[in-house]
Amino acid sequence: MDSRHNTNMTDIFHGLQHALTANESNHLRRTRHVIEKRDDNLVFITGKTLINFCSNDYLSLSSHPDVKSALKRGALSHGLGSTASPLVSGYTDSHRQLEEEYAAFLRRDRALLFNSGYHANIGVITALAKRRSHIIADKHCHASLHDAALLSRAKYCRFRHNDLQHARALLQRHSGKHIVIATESVFSMQGDLAPLARLAAIASAHDALLVVDDAHGAGILGETGAGACEHFHLSQSDIPCMVTPLGKAMGSTGAIVSGNEQVIETILQFARSYRYSTALPPAFCDAARAALEIVKNETWRRNRLQKLCEFFLLESKQRELPLSSTDPTPVKSFLIGSSQSARMFQLRLMEHDLLTACIRPPTVPANAACIRITLNCTHDESQILHLLDQLKNLYEQTQSRS
Repeated sequence: MDSRHNTNMTDIFHGLQHALTANESNHLRRTRHVIEKRDDNLVFITGKTLINFCSNDYLSLSSHPDVKSALKRGALSHGLGSTASPLVSGYTDSHRQLEEEYAAFLRRDRALLFNSGYHANIGVITALAKRRSHIIADKHCHASLHDAALLSRAKYCRFRHNDLQHARALLQRHSGKHIVIATESVFSMQGDLAPLARLAAIASAHDALLVVDDAHGAGILGETGAGACEHFHLSQSDIPCMVTPLGKAMGSTGAIVSGNEQVIETILQFARSYRYSTALPPAFCDAARAALEIVKNETWRRNRLQKLCEFFLLESKQRELPLSSTDPTPVKSFLIGSSQSARMFQLRLMEHDLLTACIRPPTVPANAACIRITLNCTHDESQILHLLDQLKNLYEQTQSRS
C-alpha cells in the first residue's frame, strides 16, 4: 500500500480523535438512554422508573389501543416494508387515504407524505428554491430547515428570532427576487409562537412564498387541533406550504406537506428526498390515520394538555423560575448557560426520577445550554410540582455557590 495513503489515513483518524476529544472536553458528548419500557408518561431505564418530561408525544397517542390495533391490522394486511419509493411501486391505498384525510383535516387542496419532518423540510425547500432564489429564515428554525437552505444552493440569510422588522428589511433588500421565507410555528427549543399572521402579511406584500414547519403546533393549536393555520385563522393562500410532521402530538411517524395543487405537484416532481426514499410502510399509514381520528374525537386530550400548560406557567412564576417563553405551549426551556452545568442539572434530576432533555450547542448558541421540558396530557399536577420543586432547589444551590 502506498505510504502516502497510510499517512493520509493516519491524519484523518487523528482529526477524528481530535474532534471527539474536543467534544468531550467541552461537555458536548451525547449519550443514549436505553428505554426498556414506556407507559404513558413513565419510562423504565436500567430498572428505574422515571417521569418522562422530554417526550414529544404531547397527546399520548403513540401507545393508544386504537393506534396499536390499526398498526397490527395493517401489518397483517400489507406486511412490513413498502418495498419501493412512492414513485415506483411503494405508494399504496393506505398512503393515498392518509394524504387525503390530512388534506381535508388541514383544509388544504392536496397533501404529500414524507418519511420524516427532516425529509420533508429538505424536500420542500430544495424543490421550491433554486440557485437564483433567496431564502430568508428565522434564526431559531429547526436544523433541517437550515440544512435544506444550504442544500438548495440558493442565497440564504437569517433574520433575528421573531424580529419582523429585520425580516422586512431583508425582504426589501432582495425585492423583485424569487423569495422563500421559512419559519416554525412553535419553536422547538423555546416553545414560543411565531407571529405568523404578521409574517404572512409581510410575505404577501413582498410576493414571497411562506413555508411553515408546524411540528410542535399540529394536534395542539387550533379549535380542532389542525395546527397553526387554524390557531391564527390563516388560509392556504396566507401560508402556501405547510409542513406537518406526525412524530410529535400526532403520535405517529412521517410528515405531511400540504398546499395547493401547483405547490404539491412541484414538490412531488422535484423533491429528491421524496423521490429517492423508500416509502413508509403501509401499516404506519394505517396507524397514523387511527391517530388522526383520535385527535378529532378525543378533544379532552388537547383540553387537558392546555390546562397543564397553564398550571406549569403559574407554578413556575410563583417559584421565579426563568422560562424561555410564557406562551401556552407544551415546550418549556430553562436557560442554564454552560453545557457542563446543564448536564449536571439533567443528571441530578434523574436522581429524583425525572427525565428531561439537556440541550447544548450546536442545537442552541454557545453559553445558552438549557433544560428542555415537554408536557403531555397524561401528566398530573403532582408530577409537575415535583419537577418544579427540584428545579427550584437546583437553581438555589447553583446561585448560592456563584
